[in-house]
Amino acid sequence: MRWKDTRSGYGWVSIALHWLAAILVLTMWTLGTMSQTDVQDDAAWYAHLHMSIGVSAYLILWGRILWRFAAGHPAPHPGQSAILFPIAKAFHYLFLIAIAAMLLSGPLMVWSGGDAIEVFAFAIPSPFGPSSGLHDVLRRIHGVTASLIILGVLLHILAALKHIVFDRDGTFDKIMIADGAERDDLPSASKAKA
Repeated sequence: MRWKDTRSGYGWVSIALHWLAAILVLTMWTLGTMSQTDVQDDAAWYAHLHMSIGVSAYLILWGRILWRFAAGHPAPHPGQSAILFPIAKAFHYLFLIAIAAMLLSGPLMVWSGGDAIEVFAFAIPSPFGPSSGLHDVLRRIHGVTASLIILGVLLHILAALKHIVFDRDGTFDKIMIADGAERDDLPSASKAKA
């Protein structure tokens, strides 16, 4: 069983972190969006759940980011476009930077608003006093970055579907199974695709 990434694919650590982060990001985005309701009690409940899950998943998400930057990125799969691969690779890193921005802006936004971060049954008090100017900037950063992330998720899903349905180049297999066999059986024309 391969735990670490190799030049040709992801190991089980990367695969697990990828799917955990995907579930967490979509959950956090959904709860964050739902917390914007005009019904005050509902907004407070969704915001509390958003913060609770966010803090609970904080180390997993930072682990996902740091692991990818430390491990690097596997080489392109045989048959994967030589032009699109560097773009996809850069997109993955930008995606991780956006998640890092959310992990930083979220708690700072709550604290700069003069509130404690509520995590299920306990609270993490602010280490500094409220600052309405900083709070407004962080709130905007958090909101814009959330929109960019969900747009990125949609593009990522479309790219995955492209690899599965049209390219059939085995690229999607790299994030599903660490021990998957290399796709050396691809026709030479698709291997040389540019």
